[in-house]
Amino acid sequence: MKVHAQPGAKRPQLRGMHGDAIKIAVKEAAQDGKANAAIVRFIAKELNMSAADVELSSGMTSRRKRVFLHGDAVELTQKLELWLNAE
Repeated sequence: MKVHAQPGAKRPQLRGMHGDAIKIAVKEAAQDGKANAAIVRFIAKELNMSAADVELSSGMTSRRKRVFLHGDAVELTQKLELWLNAE
């Protein structure tokens, strides 16, 4: 999935869509990978997954990131739809 990162926010939250990417705000600064790690933890927590099953596959130094979720595709799709619609 595509993610648009917003580091330095007041609180971590899903902020809807940003074009074709899911916009995620995190408190941590975009420094030394802190925001990337926070995004991975946030996604894992929100989707009730292990952080080890959420992999940042590209965009380490960009706001635009690609995240790979390990697991059953059907189950993950359902979790993502519920999460995005709960907004």
